[in-house]
Amino acid sequence: MNTSAIKNPPRFYHRLNRLRQVVQILSIIFFIAVPILNGFGIHAILGTLYSLSIGGLDIADPLMVLQTILLTKAIYLPLLLAALLPIVLALVFGKVFCSWMCPQNTISEWIDAAEKKIFPKRWRRVHHFKRGKNPRAVWYWLILSLFIVLVPIFGLPLLSYLSAPGIITSAISQGLLGMGVGLEIAIVLSILVIEAILLRRWWCKYACPVGAFLALFRARKTLRLFYEHQACDCKPGTAPCYSVCPLHLAPKETATVYPYCFNCGVCVAFCENTGSRALSLQFGEIKKPEENASRAQYAPLKLVHIARQRQ
Repeated sequence: MNTSAIKNPPRFYHRLNRLRQVVQILSIIFFIAVPILNGFGIHAILGTLYSLSIGGLDIADPLMVLQTILLTKAIYLPLLLAALLPIVLALVFGKVFCSWMCPQNTISEWIDAAEKKIFPKRWRRVHHFKRGKNPRAVWYWLILSLFIVLVPIFGLPLLSYLSAPGIITSAISQGLLGMGVGLEIAIVLSILVIEAILLRRWWCKYACPVGAFLALFRARKTLRLFYEHQACDCKPGTAPCYSVCPLHLAPKETATVYPYCFNCGVCVAFCENTGSRALSLQFGEIKKPEENASRAQYAPLKLVHIARQRQ
């Protein structure tokens, strides 16, 4: 593995996950406070998760920027600059917006936690310890491509109606300002109901265009999930980390966890709490298993060659 690993203090990921949960709550409180402040004539902060203005800083969802370009057939430099901050965030930390700030994901996690307490048998049946596999990424990219292509074909802001973060924060703003709530909120409610009853986290995992578009911005050193096989002490064929993943991904299958994983760190914190260091979040690039094996095989020969040179 080519990583920039840091020796983390004990229970580092546990505290990091607690911080993530605090940020989730604060994000919702923030978008409740914005329309309340606007109602009192304070307009230093305006907007929703479609686009936000804080003082002189404009921040826009990169997907909404792309939609605007497709519909207007024109490129506006200020609009591109407004998308820069979310893009840089994704390039460095991955699509952490989904796991740290997206209200739809936060609500879904709360529903899952409530089910674990109220219907523990059903929760255990879904969140089993058996080792699983990650879905193929091709369907993920096909769904995103379809959504994007349909925008110029129909000439409609389709992506706005599929952005759960934008819909939720807009509904909060409109409701608190006495403007009523748009029918788009029915889309989010339908998603939450379907996920709770039938298909576990299917929207975030497969169909959300906001998260999928952010997943495109990935570099060699972007924060990602790592798995060290030698440090894992799980029973063969089992994966407790698989049971706790919010998206029910297989964290040990790091080669296929992208583009679905949003670096929430729940699996890493769970692994850490068991006393293991098999899973971690690091800035780096995953090497192929055969490449690692090849390096390990020729390492002794390289040492002999260096020794001979010194003689």
